[in-house]
Amino acid sequence: MSEYRIRSTGEVKTQGQIRSDHPNTSLPKVWTEATCEGLGIDPVLPSPRPAPSADYKSVVRNGAEQDHAGNWVYAWTERDMFTEYEEEVTDEEGVTSTNVVTVQDPIDAYEAAALAKKREGLVVTMRQARLALSQVDKLTMVNDAIAAMDEPDKTTVSIEWEYGSTVERVSPWIDTMATALSMTGEEMDALFELAATL
Repeated sequence: MSEYRIRSTGEVKTQGQIRSDHPNTSLPKVWTEATCEGLGIDPVLPSPRPAPSADYKSVVRNGAEQDHAGNWVYAWTERDMFTEYEEEVTDEEGVTSTNVVTVQDPIDAYEAAALAKKREGLVVTMRQARLALSQVDKLTMVNDAIAAMDEPDKTTVSIEWEYGSTVERVSPWIDTMATALSMTGEEMDALFELAATL
């Protein structure tokens, strides 16, 4: 979508918005330099979005600016991804109170969602899982860990271990196995990442 900067106001508008601003003017399909001169506008060229300078920062459009060649290009600004805010909460008894949501609350939610998404993508073959377990000296512990489990987990995990073709990180039996192997969630994630390379 083409954008243009209005010289008189500095406002950035799309070609469609400028056409709407001039309903009684017949404008060509392709706007040349002469068209822009007649309308008092300059084209705004796309510019690459810069990378955020830190975690929990986002880069968003902020109008237009001139580049070193004098062309108008997209302007970008960086802002915090999360901010502290207040929300009203009503309990079961109908009492309303104000709750301050700190910056850390949405950061924790963001990280939890990112971790869940990452784990959904961690799927390896049983061969890869066994090779990874062997590399971290845990392969021989698996059968003992399964034997020590209570039912019905024992049967479920045993079937998955013996007959499964793939292993999903988000499978509930993986958390059960992690506990049995004295592994943290992060260690299990690392094991899956290792397995994916084998």
